[in-house]
Amino acid sequence: MEFDVVIVGAGPSGLSAAIKIRQLAIENNLPDLSVCVVEKGSEVGA
Repeated sequence: MEFDVVIVGAGPSGLSAAIKIRQLAIENNLPDLSVCVVEKGSEVGA
């Protein structure tokens, strides 16, 4: 698997970063930019 951006950690900061990166990508005509969020725990957002 290949991604343009990989964020380690699905806590509030990681999820916020992923959302902001996608928003900026769309605003800058890069709709195909892929973002992957990796979390070691069984739940995200903790």
